[in-house]
Amino acid sequence: MNGNKYMQLALDLAQKGKGRVYTNPLVGCVIVKDNKIVGRGWHQCFGGNHAEVNAIIDAGKNAEGADLYVTLEPCNSYGKRTPCTLTIIKAGIKRVYYAVPDSNVSGGREILERNNIKVHEGLLKKQSRILIKDYLKHLKNKPKVSIKAAMTLDGKIATYEYDSKWITSEKSRNFVHKMRARYDAVLVGMNTALKDNPILTTHSKNLKNPIRVVIDSGLKLPKSHHLFDACVPTVIVYDLNITNIPKYLNREGIILSPVNIDAAKKDFSVIIKKLDSLSIKRILIEGGSEIIASALFSDVVDDIYFFIAPKITGGRTAISVVGGTGVKKMSESLCIKNMKVKKIGPDLLITGQIR
Repeated sequence: MNGNKYMQLALDLAQKGKGRVYTNPLVGCVIVKDNKIVGRGWHQCFGGNHAEVNAIIDAGKNAEGADLYVTLEPCNSYGKRTPCTLTIIKAGIKRVYYAVPDSNVSGGREILERNNIKVHEGLLKKQSRILIKDYLKHLKNKPKVSIKAAMTLDGKIATYEYDSKWITSEKSRNFVHKMRARYDAVLVGMNTALKDNPILTTHSKNLKNPIRVVIDSGLKLPKSHHLFDACVPTVIVYDLNITNIPKYLNREGIILSPVNIDAAKKDFSVIIKKLDSLSIKRILIEGGSEIIASALFSDVVDDIYFFIAPKITGGRTAISVVGGTGVKKMSESLCIKNMKVKKIGPDLLITGQIR
């Protein structure tokens, strides 16, 4: 069997991840030794092992001295997982054949060659580019950030005892479920996750679920929460100074993403840039009030979706939709452009652009 046939097998394997790996690319891998296939693997789900790692696990000791065929250049950076280049080097792979270079990868080929691994590029390149055309297009996109909030007529998202179920009607909630399918990720803060225990899915078998993102700086969220139910991958953004990682977070479907939380509190773009590095481009922020305020006043938000219910709760300590310090002068307020109003059942949906 020649190299093209091995790469075609890798392409066929890559298809098995369809519908489960987005925003990552579809990737397949085959390991060959003495003209026999000793390992097969593909990227099975977002946040899971890459194709090369799964193939090396499948090959076991047979990986040493073998050839590796993979549809996309092996990664060389610490993101959701250890770099594939490091795994390939440790396994003792002799030669690497990849079809397409990855513009999101820096130095993958170089580090392999520095470790005396022969690298070849271009087998079935055209077919492999077709396989990952959505991924390549996605990489060129700039992040788009939206804010969705449900509130009472007097601007409250929860009572003074933090009761928030339900503010808006079932029609509005169903509208939001469909909205989520248009985004790569839905983001909430730790307080919202802790008190509301949200699922953050589309609640539909026919719609794509977004990745869930929670900002949990101290990794305090308990393992019993819905965000850890493994039905959808969850990215946990936490303080890079945390070294004691709870064991229940080291499993499939959980992606740990450390950031400088002090810097992020001053500038929410730190969070957006981190998610962008994970190929998460379209982000829907759903709370809470401090997260919404931080995002708005860090100039990272493109548009808003404010659902307003015909209810008044009052209460000086009830939670307002936008927290933070606020502005000193009315002239410093954020101005909403192209504002539109739509009636959804008994509620109003106000949309508008910020930049």
